[in-house]
Parts: sequence; C-alpha cells; structure tokens
Amino acid sequence: MQRKQLFGYLLLNVLVSASTVWLVLTLWSRAQQSMIERAVAEIPQPLENHPAATDVVLPTAAPERLLQPHQVRPGETLSDIALLYDTTVEELLAINGMSDADSLGANQVVYVPAPTEAPAAASPTASATAVDGSPAAGSIQIVSVVGVGDLGTERVLLGEVGGGKHALAGWQLRDEDGNIYTFPQVTLYEGGQIVVNTRVGVDTPLELFWGLDEAVWRSGETVTLFDAGGEEQATFLIP
Repeated sequence: MQRKQLFGYLLLNVLVSASTVWLVLTLWSRAQQSMIERAVAEIPQPLENHPAATDVVLPTAAPERLLQPHQVRPGETLSDIALLYDTTVEELLAINGMSDADSLGANQVVYVPAPTEAPAAASPTASATAVDGSPAAGSIQIVSVVGVGDLGTERVLLGEVGGGKHALAGWQLRDEDGNIYTFPQVTLYEGGQIVVNTRVGVDTPLELFWGLDEAVWRSGETVTLFDAGGEEQATFLIP
C-alpha cells in the first residue's frame, strides 16, 4: 500500500512539473512573438510607399504682367480703350483698381496691357528702318482702326511685332480718297504701339494727331501704310 501511494505521489509530481514547464514555455513563446511583431511594425516604410511624398506640387510664380500708360481722350470710354488694346473692360477695371467703368475723365491716365505678341487678326506686316538708318530686324502692323466716323474717337493703331526699334519719320498712312497723314520724327520701340488720331491734338511719343476737323475713315475702306521711300508696307481693311 505504501509503495502504491509513493508511486502515485511521484506520478503526480511528474505531471505537475511537466504542466508547469509547458505553461512557462508557452507564455515565453507568446511574449517573444509579440516583441517581434512590435519591432517589425516600428520599421519605417520605404519613401515610395507614401503617396504624399510623390504628390507634392511646387507653386509656380505667375509671370509679371507688362503694362503701359494711356491718356483718356475727351469722350473716350473704357470700352473704347479695351477695344484699342485688345482686352476687356473687366480687366482694365482690375488693373487700375476701379469699380465704375463710367468714372473716366478726359486726360486721365489709366494703365493698359502692353503688347507681347502679334495680334491674331492683324494685317500684313511691314519692314521698317532702324533709328540709325540701317535695316531693322522687325515689322510693323496696322493693328486696328477704332471709332470709325467719329472725329472725337477715330484713330489708327500701329504695333511693332518683330522685335525692333524703328524711326517712322516720313512714313505715311493713306485712305482710298487721297487723304495722307505723314509721320513726324517719332520712334516705335520693340513691342510698342503708336496711335494716330484723326482730330487735332498735341503729339506725344505714344499718340499722334492728324489735325483734321472731320472723320476720315469709313467701314469697308482700306488703310495703307507706306515707308519713307513710298513703298507699300502694310494694309488693313476696316470692318
């Protein structure tokens, strides 16, 4: 009987020891697995796996807008000026910080977009003579005729589109009825414009005045530009 009890105690001791060892090993294994998973999770991902790193768009600075002054003539509206410089009334209001398009006054100076390229619907180009008398590497266009039939606003707009500097003394504008305007000593600079008004006025580097007492241009008429040698250089059909 004693032997059986001793054997039972030994067997129970073996089972308890085995169970304890198994439990300790299981807990240790789980702890190790948890540590490994945490370590893997803390490893930084490669840069290409972060969409934000490849979606960054650097801002691009807007190009600076070139402007030039324009002196308002008597009776001239902001719509007339917008048509003359191929822009809109809204843009002119924004450029000049204005809120009322009807607030213009005679001789007021407003700023308008300076020409940067040849107008899309301009007439044939004209070669010119440089200021020093040598051939100029550029061209001149009759850009538009504005205010046709109205002496107060009627004018012809010429534009330099070839990248040159031109002396226009002796050049002429002619209509189909034999009326002739001859340019004085004036220079048309690269990318610039010159306005030839029909009415009386005082010439400036940007505006010239024919000195007539009545309008000269009419719809359907062709305006012709001649150089100082009498050669036809450009034409424009008035709409």
